[in-house]
Amino acid sequence: MLPRSAVRLLRNLRDRVRLSRISRHTFDSAQLRLKSDHFLEPIFSDDTIEAKWTADHGAIRSVFGEVDRFGGVNPGDRRAVYYLICGLEPEKVLEVGTHIGASTLYLARALKAGGDHGSITTVDLFDVNDPATGAWKQRGLELSPQGYADRLDCQDRIKFVARPALDFMIETDEKFGLVFLDGDHSAQAVYREVSAALPLLAPGGLILLHDYYPNGRPLFPDNGVITGPYQALRRITAENPEISVLPLGDLPWPTKQGVHTTSLALVFRSGI
Repeated sequence: MLPRSAVRLLRNLRDRVRLSRISRHTFDSAQLRLKSDHFLEPIFSDDTIEAKWTADHGAIRSVFGEVDRFGGVNPGDRRAVYYLICGLEPEKVLEVGTHIGASTLYLARALKAGGDHGSITTVDLFDVNDPATGAWKQRGLELSPQGYADRLDCQDRIKFVARPALDFMIETDEKFGLVFLDGDHSAQAVYREVSAALPLLAPGGLILLHDYYPNGRPLFPDNGVITGPYQALRRITAENPEISVLPLGDLPWPTKQGVHTTSLALVFRSGI
């Protein structure tokens, strides 16, 4: 058995080699929101959003239970995603990587809290609502993501799509105010997905990354690292200086393992 550090090093090397073999893609940043130095503080300190979060978080926990036991996006990151949706008020959201639907439900309830028209399309390689293929059954959850959406009265806000994310992004003609990439975390997949996501953005739209570890370094006490998103964005920003990445850093609330740090990051246009 190799030490964890050696396994991580080998995985990083493998990802770099695979990424280097991909031909250069086009990254059309015209619709990306311009970067702002004080973008997050007003959103994360908004008392109105906090009140909405408290109500919706309580509602979700009442039917979902202790969701952190089942995997998915950690509690602090779900809160950050909820606040971003309430603060940005996108009309449409695209989520890549549904898994058990934890973040999906928070996204849907945040959209519902913002008005009558917001919706989310969530794409996964598998049919997440099928007991044979859905992670919810394997993780011991009572219901599928669709089942929980029904209980939380947000089923009309969610469209579940079972197909490869790149296929969907290349073929859809929809536009989204926010694209949340949380599917395949390999460097080559993220590189391709960011390229495909940019043309789908509505004016002023944003791409939100999960598991972005700046400089490929650990963020949490367990020293675990997922380097794919960082490696992909390092190449993307080198090839396209007008694109920049803003790690969200420390949040005003806990995330996991006793810290406030998040691996969420936003992709902006730097204005260069």
